[in-house]
Amino acid sequence: MNEQDYIERLKKENQLLQDKLDKINKGKQKKRKFRWWLLKKSSTPIFGGRLKKSINSAITEYKEYKTVSVDTVSDVSSSVIWRITRIGLFAFMVAVIPAAVLVFQTKLLMNQNKFIENQNSLVEADRRSSLVFVMDNVLGDLNEELKYKGVNSKNNISKTLEARIVSLSRAMKPYQYIEDGKLTNKKTSSERGQLLYSLINSDIGNQSLGDIFVDGDFEYSDLNEVTLGRGVFLKYARLNFSNLENSNMPAADLGNSELRNANMSKVNLSEANLKRARLMNCNLRNGELAGADLTNANLSGADLSGADFSGAILWGSKLIDANLSDVVLDNAIVDKQDWISYIDSLGLEGADDIEDKYRVKKQGKQQFILVPKK
Repeated sequence: MNEQDYIERLKKENQLLQDKLDKINKGKQKKRKFRWWLLKKSSTPIFGGRLKKSINSAITEYKEYKTVSVDTVSDVSSSVIWRITRIGLFAFMVAVIPAAVLVFQTKLLMNQNKFIENQNSLVEADRRSSLVFVMDNVLGDLNEELKYKGVNSKNNISKTLEARIVSLSRAMKPYQYIEDGKLTNKKTSSERGQLLYSLINSDIGNQSLGDIFVDGDFEYSDLNEVTLGRGVFLKYARLNFSNLENSNMPAADLGNSELRNANMSKVNLSEANLKRARLMNCNLRNGELAGADLTNANLSGADLSGADFSGAILWGSKLIDANLSDVVLDNAIVDKQDWISYIDSLGLEGADDIEDKYRVKKQGKQQFILVPKK
């Protein structure tokens, strides 16, 4: 299946789903109109014409004279008593049948929605299977192209193949899945994780990888407990909301990458390049970042509790609303003499412990390091 055929197939699937949704919406509108008509028609048999006239007369009289006469009150009372005594089995059935019909219709609608959800799940499963097939073809072509690259090519691939990889990454949408019999709360894409892992281990040149990361989409990638090796190139990669828990990638190049809301608990990023990386609201609990370069990185709202930043460069790092509880900062490089006072003024969690454990030592003209207090 070529790329154009695959795109056409996705368009047809989307149109099929849209037609089904339109049909459901039209059915809902018809049901609402029917229920309103049924309510209007059933009000008279239930309340009775005589009672309705009595109530209308009482309301009209009150509006005109601001009082209701004894005769009018008596007429309403007698109409109520007459209606109660005359309602009989027929009126009771008229009142009950519409309610039963509505309950039955609701049950049918729920079953129909469940059926459509199952159909959508089947369509989505078929779509993912097709994407895995496409990925296998793309990776096969990638392997063939790299096989015949010259010495001076630096293993950069053609723009055509780059575009196919970018399109594939965008088509691999994240989804929820069943785990231990329950639907997971968070979306993820194991296919994107698999594609990213394959690209990193395919020896593609950094220029081509950078082009793919700039235009591609690897958000929600599932790379849980994956070892990517030392010094992997992930510059400019969009990995927002990805699962990198327990992953191992020391000295990785993640400069200018996007890792917002990513789960990076217990990740190994020692000596990694994280310059200008966007790590807002990410989970870095108990992460290993010793010697990492976080110059001008944005760590606002990040959970850094228990993380090891020994010897890390925190020059210009944004730490607004970050959690610094039990963080290790031995010999970490900061950008100001009053850095400890600065984070304390931000009211960060764990700032008091840092003030108790560390002091700032000047080293050179514009370099300051955090050293443990004796």
